[in-house]
Amino acid sequence: MTKRHKNILTRIIAFILLFSLLAASPAMEIRAKAAPADADKKACWISFLDIEALLQDKNEKDFRSRVSAMYDRVIQYGMNTVIVHVRALGDAMYPSDYYPWAEYFTTGRREPSYDPLQIMLDLAHQKNLQFEAWINPYRLSRNSSSTLSFKATPHYEAFRSFSIEYTAPGGQTCLVLDPAKPETRELITNGVKEIVSRYDVDGIHFDDYFYVSGMADNIDTATRKKNVNALVSQVYKAIKSIRPDCTFGISPAGNPDSARDQGADIDTWLSTPGYVDYIMPQVYWTDVYVTSKGAELMFTNRCSAWTKINKLDLPLYVGLALYRAGEKSKTDLGWSTSDTNLAYQYLTAKQFGYDGYALFRYQWLEKDIAAAELDHLKDY
Repeated sequence: MTKRHKNILTRIIAFILLFSLLAASPAMEIRAKAAPADADKKACWISFLDIEALLQDKNEKDFRSRVSAMYDRVIQYGMNTVIVHVRALGDAMYPSDYYPWAEYFTTGRREPSYDPLQIMLDLAHQKNLQFEAWINPYRLSRNSSSTLSFKATPHYEAFRSFSIEYTAPGGQTCLVLDPAKPETRELITNGVKEIVSRYDVDGIHFDDYFYVSGMADNIDTATRKKNVNALVSQVYKAIKSIRPDCTFGISPAGNPDSARDQGADIDTWLSTPGYVDYIMPQVYWTDVYVTSKGAELMFTNRCSAWTKINKLDLPLYVGLALYRAGEKSKTDLGWSTSDTNLAYQYLTAKQFGYDGYALFRYQWLEKDIAAAELDHLKDY
């Protein structure tokens, strides 16, 4: 072991000892089967926010060059997978028969002279990266401005009879497809089939936007789960009918109770075949988390909770909050007191039998404030 590795290990051990002083550590329940280290998924989410900031309105040559550089940075930090936002707001990062062009990629939703999804996919595979197509299934807009933008497309009238307009907690007007409507399930499933049949993606990936606050608060949890399950099982069957080797995974909220409240029936997905190939909970807290009851091992406790409901022993990957590196929080103290949070979290997740991680999100790979966290994570 090199001196650098010894120093990092010493810091991680000290960090763990700090946690043990703050709170009693729960007994770890380690799954019987854990993936070998070299088989772990090590992924980076490339969000529509990253695409808008780094790739919007570029010509094909510049687009290829920038994407290639982004992938090189992903590889530099030891990762082997990219999860790319190809549909974030009822739109498409590719020529689609069902959705308009993504405004975050091309201003005014102009059609580019090239297929960005095909280029991103080809470059990923050339660099031996797995490529998963990331979709927000229901969301059509995220604020009043993007709502007006979507309403200006002919797709708004086409979707209007099975969509919901609502006021988000911050006061913004938003649009979403109604999860209760069969037309919604048909549209989303057709969009997934379009991607899987036209592009050699390694997976389809949904995130945690199901029943968000404000959109249908009068719908009870059981009904929410029923509606979302109908979509998830339909999408799973559609993918497997076209490409059995293409995975389908979901990244729900890291708090299992919050995930359930939003309509993510995680208990069924992790106990009944025919829904998902993996789950990637977004466990975005450290183990130095202060509540009204005192210090809590928030990361460890949440990781443990997910393993307990994984009756199928499906692959579990932990979503890690790279974007919180160095953050000064009054409750989640770990981010500002250590630069080994992500390394510690990855090691902790592996002790529970997790099969890898994903970092949210790409732009923080280029930020100095996250460099130390990334270096330590890469070493382990």
